[in-house]
Amino acid sequence: MKYSVSPLTCGRCVGRITEALQSIDSGARVHVDLAAGTVHADGFFDAGVVASTLAKIGYHAVPATESPAVASPDGCCGTCHA
Repeated sequence: MKYSVSPLTCGRCVGRITEALQSIDSGARVHVDLAAGTVHADGFFDAGVVASTLAKIGYHAVPATESPAVASPDGCCGTCHA
């Protein structure tokens, strides 16, 4: 399933999101497209689980068919600068 996710700004976001979703399903296939602000995830989880899992690590996710995720005001999640 495809999700609109924000903020998506750097490679650290890719790693954190992939790790979080694969912690739910170790066999999940996860592709993060930074430019498009989307995550495509195939695994044994539903949209609600994806949204709540990503929210726990600071991301807002909605199925791509819904309204786009709200962008961070400064455009950065801040995790790669910590």
